[in-house]
This record gives sequence, structure tokens and C-alpha cells, in this order.
Amino acid sequence: MKVLNSLNDLDKFLNSSGEINFVPTMGNLHYGHLKLVTEANKFDGVTLASIYVNPLQFGPNEDLDVYPRTLDQDLMHLEAISCDAVFCPAPDFAKNAIKLSANSALSKKLCGISRPHFFDGVITILNYLFQLVRPTNVFFGLKDYQQYLIVKDFLINSNLNIDIHGVPTQREEDGLAMSSRNNLMSSQQRINAKHLPVILKEIAKRSKYENLADLKIEGIERLEKLNFNVDYFLFCNSTTLEELFKFEPNTLVAIAAKLGNVRLIDNFIIQ
Repeated sequence: MKVLNSLNDLDKFLNSSGEINFVPTMGNLHYGHLKLVTEANKFDGVTLASIYVNPLQFGPNEDLDVYPRTLDQDLMHLEAISCDAVFCPAPDFAKNAIKLSANSALSKKLCGISRPHFFDGVITILNYLFQLVRPTNVFFGLKDYQQYLIVKDFLINSNLNIDIHGVPTQREEDGLAMSSRNNLMSSQQRINAKHLPVILKEIAKRSKYENLADLKIEGIERLEKLNFNVDYFLFCNSTTLEELFKFEPNTLVAIAAKLGNVRLIDNFIIQ
């Protein structure tokens, strides 16, 4: 596996490779990230991952400084699953990136309400990486479903000719969606956290037959009893993210909630 630290390294690798299957990450890799790489490996060409903690998607009071950085361990994991190369640029490598805005119809809902800067930062850095790498395929986890939709929308409306692939959420043994932030929880918070997907999935099953407004209130109340500070608990159209008040096929039930300073997100699509 090649470790590419500079743009020159990246150019040399790209010039000697065929089709690129690209997995952009912020490091602190868990099985969910590695699943993206194993999916990328199924396609023709080479698999390139990137590890870059993007400062543009963190607000002034968010966790950029404490975001877990485990580069040596990450590289070992990637090599073990036959990733062909990893781009690990310097912190300031994107200082000249052109600032872009995400589609506001998608980005100003759900996580975008409390994190108005977030998706613009994501699209800015991804566009910069996509312009450099020019991949054929890119891979994103569906745990970050809103992000997946926003990147998909961006690619549809760009001239980059990149195919996006959504990979199902990977979960811990107790059902909690895998996240780099899970390691920041205390032992008691981690015990409480396992109830989040249980409550979410149970309410999702009942949504076909019961009042969505009542289920939303119940879900928030149950989580608050476990010391969650709920950002949102919503039923949405899975294409537009518009809130739904009556069940329809492929309804998305999505949640964001904090335990202490650790923000967790999760979702299910109800067929």
C-alpha cells in the first residue's frame, strides 16, 4: 500500500493508475469505514482512500481539536484489507479550495439546522478532492444519509462524471451505529447509547400504523429519560428530506442527539 503525503505523490500515483475508486475519510477508522474500502475493492481499477480532518466542517464550538486522530492504526487497518493507496495531506493542503455551498433545499434541514456551516464545508473539501483525484466511483456510508443525498445531488449537477455508491450502516454488536465519536463517551454514556437504535427501530416499525406526531413525541421523551439531548427526531421523505406527518413508502426516520458533548446520528428507511 502506498502512502501519499503530497500532491506530487498523489499525481504520480494517479498517472500510473487506471480507474480510481475513492473513499474519502477523516480517519480514526472503524469497521464502517473499512466496509467502504472493501466495497470499493470490488470494482475494476485501484482503491484510494484519503485521511484528512476537514476544518471547514467544524463550527467554533465543535470538536475539531479533540477529533480522534489515529493515523498509524488507520494505515495498518487499510493495508490489511488491500487498499492500494492512502492520501494523507498536510492540515493546510486545502487552504486555497474554492468555497462552495451545498444544495440549500437539502442542507438546511436535519443536521443543517444546528450545524449551518457543516455541509458547505463538506462539499467544499469533497469538490477539491474530486478535482484532484478524478475518481470513477466514490463510496459513502448511509449512516450519514443526509450527507449522502447532498453529495449525490452535487455530483448530479456537476460535470465530474463520478458515480456515488451508498453503503449500509455498520453497527456495533449492541446495534449502535459505528462512529469515530463513540470512543469519546464515558462508560455510562455508552450504556445509554445502545438504547438509541432500539428506540428508533421500534418506533420505525410502528410508524405504518400509528400517528407520526405521537411517535415523535414518544421517541424524544424516551431518549430524554436516558439523558439524551435530542436535536431532532423526524420522519422524512427519503428523497427530499421534507418532514412527513403521514406514513408513505420509503419513509426515513432520522435522529440526532447528544450524550454530554458526543453527538450521535442514526436513521432507518421504512419500506
